[in-house]
Amino acid sequence: MLHVRSPRAPSLRVRLTGAVMLPLAALVLFFGVVTVLVTHNTEADTVDRVLVGSVRTLSLAYDSPPQDRVRLVPLAIHLLKRRARPVVHYSVYRGARAIAGDAALLPPADYARQWNGVTDAHAPATFYNAYREHRLVRGYLEPADAQAVTQAAYLRDGTLRGKPVRIATEIRRAAGDDGLIAIQIADYVDDRAAFEKNFTLRVFLVGLAALAVTGLLFWWAIHWGLRPLLDMTQQVEQARQDASPSFRLQASQTAPVEMRPFVAAFNGLMARLDRAADSLRQFTSNASHQMRTPLAVARVQLDVLDRYGPESPQGQAALQDIPYAIDSLEQLLRQLIALARSEDQEGTLLEPFDLSEVTSSVTADRAALAPANIDISYEDESEGAVTAIGEPRLAAELIGNLLDNAIRYNRPGGAVSVHLGRRGENAFVEIDDTGPGIPAEERERVWERFYRVRGQSQASGTGLGLPIARALAERLGARVTLGDGRTGQGLCARVEFSAAAA
Repeated sequence: MLHVRSPRAPSLRVRLTGAVMLPLAALVLFFGVVTVLVTHNTEADTVDRVLVGSVRTLSLAYDSPPQDRVRLVPLAIHLLKRRARPVVHYSVYRGARAIAGDAALLPPADYARQWNGVTDAHAPATFYNAYREHRLVRGYLEPADAQAVTQAAYLRDGTLRGKPVRIATEIRRAAGDDGLIAIQIADYVDDRAAFEKNFTLRVFLVGLAALAVTGLLFWWAIHWGLRPLLDMTQQVEQARQDASPSFRLQASQTAPVEMRPFVAAFNGLMARLDRAADSLRQFTSNASHQMRTPLAVARVQLDVLDRYGPESPQGQAALQDIPYAIDSLEQLLRQLIALARSEDQEGTLLEPFDLSEVTSSVTADRAALAPANIDISYEDESEGAVTAIGEPRLAAELIGNLLDNAIRYNRPGGAVSVHLGRRGENAFVEIDDTGPGIPAEERERVWERFYRVRGQSQASGTGLGLPIARALAERLGARVTLGDGRTGQGLCARVEFSAAAA
């Protein structure tokens, strides 16, 4: 048969690290994307500002008198090439002729040498400034600088030598010239894209490095935090390999307080298991010892029958003893089963029941089966029905068990009296006999399984009657006690139930 090995479950450390790192990775990715988008918008806005500022600077140089223009235009161009973001692509057109810069950077299609009377056919470029607001006139601080401008600086997309560019254009009337000149500054778009790509790569590399460092720190922190649990796991694994009934978890003084209830509960469970195992071993040993006696008697009597024959006096005596051995064995087995059933606490529903009816019925049944030389009486000391809390079937078994003990251990010609009554919040049943009784110093030991009172004939007993009675009483929420007989001799067994309201 082919056995498929199930995949190994991840450790708690891996689960916790994953639980922390996955949201953190998503957060790093989110902030990385936001950073890239903000950078893209900031870069585009910055380039546009540089282009518009550069074209206005060059335009002002052409607005100077002709004798100064020769000196100022080269100086302005020199400054544009030496600034933090250099501008190297520019052109100045007068009509169809380029008078400065790169002739490949053509003016816009609607540019004309003569002014047609329309001012700002294209919307001028504007930028948001959150820190200070200067009152500008078409982009200039001085209104006189804008008087000769027919088209304030605006931005458009175009091409330069087959590559996409961003172009800032301004059209003005140069000083001493009746015609219009088109001044343009351009920047390649792929330069901007290369910068953004490089920046994006660095952002994500930094994010990955932060994730790696954070993951290592979390791994170490979780390992440190789970160290007490790992120590406890090692203890359990060592105990599994070398099992010991006395195994207990050991929690260090530095262990988290949340682990201490678990350790205490585990050790308590192990202690209960030890006690249960010891009780089971003792019960098994005692049961086997008790069963050995009737079995040995039966075997001896069978050997006698086999040797002397059933017609011989010895055989006749053996035939009389065999039923006794079988009855003893049957009684022992019946009481063992009753004891096991009484310890099964599951499924017991406690509710009000008629204790007087149960007690009288059980007493009548036992009186019909009792030996003729034992007198059994029943007395109801209450007025009307007595209602108790419990379970009728188990209560009948408890009372019957105590009655059986009172009959079995009584003296020949003795008496057993059953008294039913109610006192305060309790209903009680007392079973009083005139037998030899139990010495006061041994009344606690008789609740032990298979224990028999010394110095009394216990040939027909198993030592399980009273332990069964106590187990049944605990299951019913009742209390059973032993005391002196009402007449001063024998034993009185008293069972107290919680009485139900009338």
